[in-house]
Amino acid sequence: MKRYVLFVLAMFAFAFGLNAQNVEVEGKVESQDVQVGKPFTLDLSLKVPYGWFVEWNDFKEEALSEQIDILKRGNVERTADADSNVIVHQQLTLMTFDTGQIQLPAVGLTYARSFDDPMRQQAFTEPIDLYATTIVVDTLQPYKPIVEPMAAPVQMKEVFPWILAVLLLVLVGLGVWFIVKRRKVRVDENGNVVKGPVIPPYDKAVGDLENLKQQKLWQSGKVKEYFSSLTDIAREYIEGQFGVNAVEMTTDDILEEIRPLRFPKETYDKLKETMEVADLVKFAKYSASNLESDTAMSDMTDFVNESYAHYQKTLSPSASSQMESADCVSQSATVKEEVKDA
Repeated sequence: MKRYVLFVLAMFAFAFGLNAQNVEVEGKVESQDVQVGKPFTLDLSLKVPYGWFVEWNDFKEEALSEQIDILKRGNVERTADADSNVIVHQQLTLMTFDTGQIQLPAVGLTYARSFDDPMRQQAFTEPIDLYATTIVVDTLQPYKPIVEPMAAPVQMKEVFPWILAVLLLVLVGLGVWFIVKRRKVRVDENGNVVKGPVIPPYDKAVGDLENLKQQKLWQSGKVKEYFSSLTDIAREYIEGQFGVNAVEMTTDDILEEIRPLRFPKETYDKLKETMEVADLVKFAKYSASNLESDTAMSDMTDFVNESYAHYQKTLSPSASSQMESADCVSQSATVKEEVKDA
């Protein structure tokens, strides 16, 4: 039994030695003298019998050792020789920044008799001693002036993102302008373009105030929402009826802009007091009383009715025509009297 075991071990060692003789690994450099900071190449090759499996090292690390960095990994190439052996080859571009004696370490390459063979084996290249020197400077040569940086030509791929950004901004601007224009210019039922809402501002304000009154916001504790809606109705009415850009203005600016309209003082004060209380509620956390909330609705309703009546008498086109006719009649009467006196 002992002899049988020894025989098997001997045959296994013989077979392993035979297999090892069929595998050749090599790593070589062009020269053992390299320069600091200058790339050099390492050619790796592994020869195995046809049909054998090679599990090539992918060299994911950035360096072979602490002294030698990997700059580039060439393509893995497979060729065959005259004896039907497979030769796997790859070229690595390396660089070192150390000076003096350095060593290129042994590189292990893995193989097996077949892909399904669980016994993976490795063949190692021989370590290579290198000598790294700095770049030789010829001190006998005259100094040369420093060359200024050269301006690289502008490429389309560098400019294209900026052109695209400008075009997008232009398109966004045109879109905003178009939307604003459509909001300001509307068409009535006869197809005529009119400015402002199709519903007369006065009718819309009266309807909105009635709807707000029916909602009973301040009675249910929503005082801030109530005053905000109330002032929005007033702003839209003033803008639509009198052409003042009240929607975008503060309370002080609105009150200043409507002064030339010469509303009666009581009408003006009702708007002023309601807007000021609303600002306190919205921005100063002021808690309006029930009386103030109810009075605000009454005053705003009065302002809409009284300001519209004032508009009908003094600012409407019909009122202007009547005033012009009255002026003409007055002038004619004056002329007649002058002629009569003469």
